Amino acid sequence: MTLWEYLIVALPKFEAASVTQGQSESVTVLNREGGNGWEAVGMTSLDDGQVAVLMKRRADAPATPRRG
Repeated sequence: MTLWEYLIVALPKFEAASVTQGQSESVTVLNREGGNGWEAVGMTSLDDGQVAVLMKRRADAPATPRRG
């Protein structure tokens, strides 16, 4: 049986991508977590304009220190 661990990340309020298409503070956060083995599996809008993203990875994935 596969065991999973979960993480909920609150992204900043949506802003249009910068001059470089697809680059924003939210994309940077998601890419960082993805580099640590996390996969986004769901998201929801919060009342304050932020977006909460549910992420998961295998529980036996190598642990990496979180920055942020």
